[in-house]
Amino acid sequence: MEKSVDSHKAVVDVLEAEWLPLRKASRKLGVTAATLRGWADEGRVPSYRTPGGHRRFRVDAATPLTAQTFSEGPRRWQLLEYSALGRARVALEERMRTRGVLIDASPRAQIEYRALGRQVTQQLAQALQSDPLTEKRVIELGKRYARLQRRYHVELGAALQALGFFRSAFIASVVEFNFGIGQPEPEQLIVWLERANAAIDAMGAAMVESMLKEPQQDA
Repeated sequence: MEKSVDSHKAVVDVLEAEWLPLRKASRKLGVTAATLRGWADEGRVPSYRTPGGHRRFRVDAATPLTAQTFSEGPRRWQLLEYSALGRARVALEERMRTRGVLIDASPRAQIEYRALGRQVTQQLAQALQSDPLTEKRVIELGKRYARLQRRYHVELGAALQALGFFRSAFIASVVEFNFGIGQPEPEQLIVWLERANAAIDAMGAAMVESMLKEPQQDA
């Protein structure tokens, strides 16, 4: 009987050790919570939700994956996109919690901003891989942001603050990404940061110019 109880306890201990909440799992793997969520969404890390809606991650199963250098190809760059979007979302939610709403928080607005944010991060990730975004593409992204700001009557100051949150999130994710792929050479990181900042600066300038030239209007 004691042997059966001990065996049952051993199984329970193993299960509890394997499945960890978000913060503990991300600390154990040495990545941000946003990155870990992205890995789970990509199927790199097993996860499930408890009856209470909390997510649990099987870290032991993920370790062989995270211990390897990311393979070449689009999947590793998608992790950068997930991390940047997650960081930006957390920063904006914290801003809303402590100082109030920065931009229109209606469901429609959230969907449109997130969709455009995903497209921008994808474009920036592509710019890091080769050359900076072309001037035409940067201007178009800026104008699209300006159209959203006008549609939801966002003031220029709030729009620039939101762009600042996005920049900080993306830059932090680039730094983490650089070390995560085992490529900590300062020269490479400097090139990526220069490309990212140049693209975001140009996009912001196009957004501001468009917002100042065109009057507020509804969709």
